[in-house]
Amino acid sequence: MFMYLPANLGMLPPVLAGMMHLRGKIMDRQKEYSNCIKEAACGDCQSNGFCRAWVEFVLLHSHDKFYAHFDKRVSLAMPSIRKYVMESQKIGIHSFYPFIHFTKTISRFGKRKPKVRELYYCSHLDRCVYQRYAFLLNQKYNEQVKGTVIDDAAIAYRDNLGRNNIDFAKAAFDAIKRKSSCIVIVGDFTDFFDSLDHQYLKTMLCSLLEVKKLPQDYFAVFKNITRFASWDWQILVEQSGHSLTERGIRTKLNKQDTILSKAQFQQHKASIKKNNLSRGIPQGSPISAVLSNIYMLEFDKEISDYVLQRNGVYMRYSDDFLIVLPYESEQKTREQEKLIFSQVDKIDGLDLQKEKTAVYICNNGSITEFSSKELSSIDYLGFVFDGTNIKIRPKAITKYYYRMRRKARNIGRNDWQSPKGKRISAQNLYNIYAGSGEQQTFIDYAKRAKQTLKINDKEADALIKHHKRKIAHAIKSGQKK
Repeated sequence: MFMYLPANLGMLPPVLAGMMHLRGKIMDRQKEYSNCIKEAACGDCQSNGFCRAWVEFVLLHSHDKFYAHFDKRVSLAMPSIRKYVMESQKIGIHSFYPFIHFTKTISRFGKRKPKVRELYYCSHLDRCVYQRYAFLLNQKYNEQVKGTVIDDAAIAYRDNLGRNNIDFAKAAFDAIKRKSSCIVIVGDFTDFFDSLDHQYLKTMLCSLLEVKKLPQDYFAVFKNITRFASWDWQILVEQSGHSLTERGIRTKLNKQDTILSKAQFQQHKASIKKNNLSRGIPQGSPISAVLSNIYMLEFDKEISDYVLQRNGVYMRYSDDFLIVLPYESEQKTREQEKLIFSQVDKIDGLDLQKEKTAVYICNNGSITEFSSKELSSIDYLGFVFDGTNIKIRPKAITKYYYRMRRKARNIGRNDWQSPKGKRISAQNLYNIYAGSGEQQTFIDYAKRAKQTLKINDKEADALIKHHKRKIAHAIKSGQKK
């Protein structure tokens, strides 16, 4: 229980006095962050758990963002901003800025056609508003699914599970190993965030909040995340008086207080585009993740009920899902596949990406693709499982080497000199691409995966053991060119 400090701490043993002082500081911060004026101690209040979770959320999201937007940088670390986002009347009439939109092209190893992803990032104050309502909705979501079949099924974007994709992959592969013979259905939804139906999302939000009509503040947030406006980044560069061909233009713009002046904003407002479709929310906003979980509540419940009744396992990580069911017969497998896919069709906006959806038969340590009967492996959450051995997805290791070598060779090629003639230190390179530092790296990830999943992977072993030597070699190879 939290308590107020006694008048004279010197009368108490030092350890006890220190503990009470710390508790007092925690309670003071909890009351401050929650704008609480109650005289009662936090430990005696029914809202104690909620307020404590809010403090933890704020501390986790209290940093400023580096990018320039239409407003100046603010964060939840600022008392005035926390107070603002907690006043529902103000949020009900809050004027949201357009998102800044850019297209990210991702090269896919082994494939000629790159993947194009549409990303959006919101203004700084809007981000704080979305963070507050993401917190509120996530609290309601966790409260509703606690102790239900959904709690263990929906594993993405959950702040109360204390696990990551390594742990979830282990749970999935262990479930397969426990069964001598089973079927595994792996699915991926097409353009997930771009396809979410607005009316269905609104219905699910009302159900979660147990209201017939969204309160004004929630409706304002919902309206602006569905009927969102955006401004293309490349157009903004030109309108800000710069050129896309300028060296380091993104860094230069992000050093500004705002990406456009007030006069420039008013002059070029015609460049704003609005989403007039009845579906889609911007990928990359602070609230998109929790909205996607809310959207999937009914689907998760239906599939979980069906699977658990048959002693199976269902897990969904955002737009990827995995189902494990005991194998009965080929005919039964076809029936189960058809039934599960029919559940997808029942939810507005959901569609399966056929090239990433497959059915496998796992039998005594080997995996075959159900249709072709060919030996295969299951690719899930960044790991590949062949029924016996687990490996880190080869593409992830290839991507690590590609990025590391590109940066390292560039350092060597420029003889440790920046474009401005300053000496470049290798420390930052090693901080990003080596392990055991303060910053978590892919090497740290690989080490944890190896330990947790008992990985049997020569490529991962070589990466963990020799990565520093390979970084040094890449730098030297750049110097030779």
